[in-house]
Amino acid sequence: MDPDKYLLQTLAKRLMAQGYAIKLSPVKNELTVAGTLDIATTIIHSPDYHPSLLHLLVVTKNETYFPEGITENMIGTGSSLPDQVDMVVNNYLLTTFPAITDSFLDGHDPEIDFADSKNILWHPRPGSLTLQGKWTEEPAGEPILDLLKEKLQHTLPNKKLNWLKVHVNRFQDHEIIAECLLNNTPWPEGLEEVRCYARQWPHPGTFLGQKQFFLFRRCDQHDEKPL
Repeated sequence: MDPDKYLLQTLAKRLMAQGYAIKLSPVKNELTVAGTLDIATTIIHSPDYHPSLLHLLVVTKNETYFPEGITENMIGTGSSLPDQVDMVVNNYLLTTFPAITDSFLDGHDPEIDFADSKNILWHPRPGSLTLQGKWTEEPAGEPILDLLKEKLQHTLPNKKLNWLKVHVNRFQDHEIIAECLLNNTPWPEGLEEVRCYARQWPHPGTFLGQKQFFLFRRCDQHDEKPL
């Protein structure tokens, strides 16, 4: 069983089950969704990885709005390749993929919309918040978006779609490891806010983590031509 082909075929089957038209590339580990999105997958191999761990690189592209690709690193764990693949595909389809596809749709949630410093209105499309560790209760609302919204108002580039990836872990020894990428580029101001946020989490001395992906769609009223 070729792990890369098995993973891509699993992803294709799951997307088709959701009603999407899928075209598999005959030469690359890549598929096209509804003639709009190209998704390329690569399993990263390393002798340092535990056999129960699968590290997946996923690049989602749209020729018009993000031709450089939205890059995600994801981890699947399990005692077998099918278990690892199932976990990592679930991760992508619950977090990154819905936010991307929603960004192509009209409509918005006024509860989380915001205007930036230039009075441009933005419609956030949050993926599911992924929790790691033993949280006694799930954080309410959109804590990461609320945390970063003020700084985003002065930072978002004036283009149709922008994306944000946040991943932060607080370890038992209180060390904090975090990543905050805006359009695939490290965002230092956002990173510092995320690190401060993690220091305030409950249950000191325990491992806790959060991960979330966002798309920000500029309101159509600011377009010469709607998306």
